[in-house]
Amino acid sequence: MTLRMWARLGSIALGAVIFQVGLLNQVVIAGAHADIFLLLAITAGLVAGPQRGAAMAFVLGLVADVFVETPYGLSSLCYVLVAFAVGLAVGALPGRPTFGFQLAAAFLGGIGGSLLFAGLGVLIGQPSVPLHQLAIVSVVVSAGCMLFCHVAYRLFEWTVAVAPGTHHDAGAFASGSAR
Repeated sequence: MTLRMWARLGSIALGAVIFQVGLLNQVVIAGAHADIFLLLAITAGLVAGPQRGAAMAFVLGLVADVFVETPYGLSSLCYVLVAFAVGLAVGALPGRPTFGFQLAAAFLGGIGGSLLFAGLGVLIGQPSVPLHQLAIVSVVVSAGCMLFCHVAYRLFEWTVAVAPGTHHDAGAFASGSAR
C-alpha cells in the first residue's frame, strides 16, 4: 500500500471523526446511533479486498476506539473481522460489486459488526445490553450503513485508486503471497 493511499485514508478518518462526533452521535434513534467507522470498515473490504481492507479497518478501528468507552482495540478487532469477511465475499464476484451487493454488504455487515462488538464485549467482561436493545442497535447501525454506503464506496475507490473492472487482492489471498 502506498503512502498516498494511507494519506487518503487519514483524510477519510478525520472526516469520519467530524461526521460521527459532530452529527451522527447527536441523532439518536431509540437509544442507538449510526456507526460511520463500521461502514468504512465494510467498504474497505468491499473495495480493497480481504487483506488490504482488514489493514485499513484496523487503523480505522484504532481511531474509533479513541471515542468510545470500551477497551482500546475492541473496535479494531471487530472492524478487521468484518472487513475481511466482506472482502472474501466480494472476492467471489466476477467484477465490481453492484449497488445491490453494496447495500446487502452494508446491511449484513452492520448487523454482524454490531453483534460481534456486543459478543466480544461480553467475552471480555464489558457490561452487556438487553437483547431487545441489541436488536435496535443492530437495525439502526445497519440502516445507517445502508444510507451512506454508496458515498463511502466512492471514497474508498478514490483512496485505493482501483481501476474499473479490476478485482482487488483476491489473487494475492488465494496464492498466499503478500503484496
